[in-house]
Amino acid sequence: MSRHQHTSEQAEEKDQKKSVAFVVDFNSSPTTSSPPEKMSETPTQKKKQVPPLPKKGGKALKPVQNDELDRVALTGIEDLDSDLFDNISYLDLMTKKHDRDERKRREHMDNLRKLRENAEKISARGQPPANELSNFANSTDQVTSDATQISDESTDFASDPDGADNKIQPATPTSMNVDPAIRHIWNEAIDLSEVRNVDDQAEFRSLLAQLGIDQISAATLSRYNVRGHMDHYDHPALCYPRYRGPATRNKVPSGLKIIRYLGDKLEKENLPEDELKPGKFSGIFGYHMITPADNRVVLTTNERDALAVYDSTNGIPALSLPLGERLDQNVMSYLEDFDLIYLWFPLIHEKHAKDYASYLNSARCYIITKPERPVELLRDDRSGEILKGILEAVRVRFRGFRSLIDIREEVKNELVQSNSRTVGFAQWKRLEALNRYLKGFRPGELTVLTGGTGYGKTTFLCEYSMDLFSQGVRTMFCSFEMPDEKILKWMLVQFAAPAHIRSLARSRTYHNGLKLPLHRVDHHQTVEAWLDKFERSHGEMIIMKTNEFRNKTVSQMADEIQAQVVAAGIQHVVIDNLQFLVGMATLSNEASTAQDKYNTQDRFIGRLRRMANDLGIHITVVVHSRKISDAEDLELQHIGGSARITQEADNVLAIQRRRDPSDRSRERKFLYILKNRYGGRRVESDRLEMIFQQATYTYTLVDHSQPK
Repeated sequence: MSRHQHTSEQAEEKDQKKSVAFVVDFNSSPTTSSPPEKMSETPTQKKKQVPPLPKKGGKALKPVQNDELDRVALTGIEDLDSDLFDNISYLDLMTKKHDRDERKRREHMDNLRKLRENAEKISARGQPPANELSNFANSTDQVTSDATQISDESTDFASDPDGADNKIQPATPTSMNVDPAIRHIWNEAIDLSEVRNVDDQAEFRSLLAQLGIDQISAATLSRYNVRGHMDHYDHPALCYPRYRGPATRNKVPSGLKIIRYLGDKLEKENLPEDELKPGKFSGIFGYHMITPADNRVVLTTNERDALAVYDSTNGIPALSLPLGERLDQNVMSYLEDFDLIYLWFPLIHEKHAKDYASYLNSARCYIITKPERPVELLRDDRSGEILKGILEAVRVRFRGFRSLIDIREEVKNELVQSNSRTVGFAQWKRLEALNRYLKGFRPGELTVLTGGTGYGKTTFLCEYSMDLFSQGVRTMFCSFEMPDEKILKWMLVQFAAPAHIRSLARSRTYHNGLKLPLHRVDHHQTVEAWLDKFERSHGEMIIMKTNEFRNKTVSQMADEIQAQVVAAGIQHVVIDNLQFLVGMATLSNEASTAQDKYNTQDRFIGRLRRMANDLGIHITVVVHSRKISDAEDLELQHIGGSARITQEADNVLAIQRRRDPSDRSRERKFLYILKNRYGGRRVESDRLEMIFQQATYTYTLVDHSQPK
């Protein structure tokens, strides 16, 4: 390139300095020393644009060059500082780069044309004419002279720190336990609504426009205590304060973020300087406004977004996280009291938002999924969509999904109160041997009783449930096989049985002169007395009139049962038996097949399982077993119906019948416990013998595994 062309390009750059687009100097380090104050000047005195002082350590601030504009323009928006850039300002930057490139292209073509016109003036050695060489030397001397003047003025300002500008009145310091640099800048800063100098007002309006928050109301800026600061070179800056608790307007903040406009670029500085060190935490932007009444909050990654949210939603609290999208353990304790937390992170940082939600208990966290940031919506005159974005936020963990944080107390109670929870509603008094295996009668469980036809399932179930309801367990008996009167007759005879009277000595039956058993003709005169005692028992017994439910579907039956459970506060539901219930439901449908009945059983068992879980009741269902020989042991696979019955059940009891080897005419019955989800102990051998008392319709359980 010729010296003539080089001189021409220098002149171009000098002429274009005032119109160069602002960019961020990524290579320069944050200013660490307190800026010196500027000299006093009269309000009418024109400002003198002076380049910034050298940085700490002697490194000078770089002027913005075209290659830096290219670098920022070629950088993706996700890699730029969100405190200084957003989508809209980035697109503006792209437009300015395009205009600059087009202007350079035209000027380059003009230069080529001039070189062709002046080709005859160039000497054989390629040197330009003497007058152009002289102009180039003069321009070089001028640049050197300017640099010397800048150095001298910098030295003068550094040696005269008392030359302060009296235009902005400092606020009165109220805290002495803060960083001196923060106190120095904060005391010089002023609320933007109190700026009186016309030139300063114009500078701050320009800075607010560059940052896209010129539409934020003065009241919002004042509420967040955002202040303006002018250094002695007339470079405007916004000060974002951070607090660790409630604060007045004049209180010096614990931390400060400064965004300064240096002629044609923006620069950011965070104070205190050791903010990122372990154990250092200088607060949260906006936290000073939080009150005990605030139960929801919006978290953003920078101050501009927090201001946009608060201003556009009529005051929904919004905070800016001090480390942006990066996880900061220090803020967790400050967010514990909020019931609802909305996280509005840039779309590219959604993963970080989910990390925050995980630490904050995702059950109370919502993620706002709008692709635009709040400040971008504000700059695009779509501030109404900010509130809409909050209302449409996505819950991080939906209903029905919980973590240890949600059920911490329940888990603790399971361990600390395990004995009482295992016992449940009650323990058996008549069938006391069951307590050693099942531990107790618990809510939320499903028990299946099975056995062959004529094995005594209904008789045993009557005593099983009567033993519980006489202790106060509210019971509903749904018999689809036996008439209601016969069920209650058996229960009444069992209730008055001598075994029960001996276990409840307080009744003193024999001293009252009452004779047993009741079904004998000579004892019928005592029935009324026992009916009175039965009615006055501690619990309540409700019998389902099954004739009223003929030709109804299993879903309709389940709905009726559930409604009665809720209305009467039932704790134990007995269904005898599953096959008869399904048969009644499908009786009117002549086209129903065996597969239809099989599927109907599946659906009904599923409804019972949900009912037990949702209502906290215990449900006992009688299910017939398939036919097997007396020598064969009952197993889970022998239970009639689908496999879902045994899968859903918590307990499976089976009555096993054996022929007495010494007397083939005599039968013995044993109770097997084929499944015991919470008790743990199973019985799969002839261990629990059921001795039947014909006179009182009662069973006595004899545990042969216990020592005599």
